[in-house]
Amino acid sequence: MPIRNIDHLKLYYEEYGSKDQVPIIFIHGLMASSEIWKPQVEYFKHNRRIIIYDLRGHGQSDKPRERYSIEQFSDDLYSFMNSLKIGKAIIAGHSMGGMTVLRFTLDHQEMLDKIILIDTTPKSSYSLGRRLVFFISQIAMSINYMLFMKYYLNRVFGKGYPESEKVKALEKVLQNPKHVVKSCFSTIQEFDVLSELNKIQVPTLIIHGSQSINPLRQAMDMKEGISDAELVIIEGAGHTLTSGAPRKICEAIEKFVLKG
Repeated sequence: MPIRNIDHLKLYYEEYGSKDQVPIIFIHGLMASSEIWKPQVEYFKHNRRIIIYDLRGHGQSDKPRERYSIEQFSDDLYSFMNSLKIGKAIIAGHSMGGMTVLRFTLDHQEMLDKIILIDTTPKSSYSLGRRLVFFISQIAMSINYMLFMKYYLNRVFGKGYPESEKVKALEKVLQNPKHVVKSCFSTIQEFDVLSELNKIQVPTLIIHGSQSINPLRQAMDMKEGISDAELVIIEGAGHTLTSGAPRKICEAIEKFVLKG
């Protein structure tokens, strides 16, 4: 099992392709793991260097009982890249992973060739309504964790998603320690780099599902705020578009990566 030790923390990762290429590093979101990128690995592994890993607190990585933050995930990425002697990379992040990419870009822009932001946001609490949702979520998790998770997954997957897949997803998310999930919800609620987007100078691809729980406005704000950004909207796709529309995601990434 491939493990990198960084700052007394064990991170699980997988690597594919030739090491003489600039890698694409894929970062998953809250309550997920590197497994969500399997379709992208299969698509790219024969002609690109691909790295996937489990964030602190997720998957097969260490899950210390501590406060989790987007800044911490960014610091972990920096240490992880240094441990692999990677000086420059293309980095893609989904949801909370996209927030990590944004924070990392603002902190270490010199280490990036391009970035890919998949159904994420530069600011979680856009409105009083959104802040209220986060507040209620914290209370609901404390009262009935299982019921909250079922409700959360129903919102994330949206209508028409097979019930059997929701059951499988519930089994997976319940493997995440409760203390990790609650802490990550808090850091997501606090995340806000909207006013800093104009500092990002690297080419950026923004991918957003037309049926996502994240409003399209968030993707538009990133496109307008980042000087060299393009937006691809995947029609009919929800928040879980890495698995819900894997081919379209891969094709959009490939086109963007190959572009000069």
